[in-house]
Amino acid sequence: MKRMIPVFAVSGAVLAAAIIFGLMKQPGPAAELVHAEVSRSQEYVSELQEEAMNLKAWQKINPDVKYVLTFPDEERKRTIPVLATPSVSYVMKHNIRNEYDTMGSVFCDPSFDEPENLVIYGHSSQTKDWNFTFFRNYADPQYYRSHPSILLESESGICPCRIVSLASYDMEKDEYLGWADSTLSGTEEIAAMFQNTVENLIQHTDGFVYHGGGIVTLVTCDMNQNDTRYVIQAMREM
Repeated sequence: MKRMIPVFAVSGAVLAAAIIFGLMKQPGPAAELVHAEVSRSQEYVSELQEEAMNLKAWQKINPDVKYVLTFPDEERKRTIPVLATPSVSYVMKHNIRNEYDTMGSVFCDPSFDEPENLVIYGHSSQTKDWNFTFFRNYADPQYYRSHPSILLESESGICPCRIVSLASYDMEKDEYLGWADSTLSGTEEIAAMFQNTVENLIQHTDGFVYHGGGIVTLVTCDMNQNDTRYVIQAMREM
């Protein structure tokens, strides 16, 4: 049986050792993406409204699609394909159909096959509800409580994920970026990461227990503040 550790209430010698180890370990190369230039354009090329589709359907359009995120919502069903590609500069300015588009694509680091910390990046917009723009809605406590989960589809199937926190990070400050490390693994290491995010949390799920499973970390820009990132983290249900 796996040990149960509260996500935001890790304590004792386990926490002390985990935090020391977590801080000593530097984030992987993908962490540099949180400093990448983000889109602040008023318009972007593609006006096509994507339909909700599953992984196999998206892969017929672009074989580099590795995951599909679904965000249940009473107003619209948000289904977002995630590209796994080594060319970050390309996907940040091209859509899923390889058309030039300043909103780019939602993407992850292709170096890892379903890592324990799956980090996914996407642009936000000043004017239109596209990609991860709607993450700002989670700053509202009522919206956060009424939208507690997402679905992650991969070759392994569809995995429910429960959202455990929303945080905000100012890239101009020397703030903790361990959440961007795709190489995080093991209960102690991930527990230390969660504990180090506490002071940046805007919302969190009370009483949620970290059970040692995989997590999903979603990153976008806060268009209301210069060089600031919204980070949503969710636990993959086992």
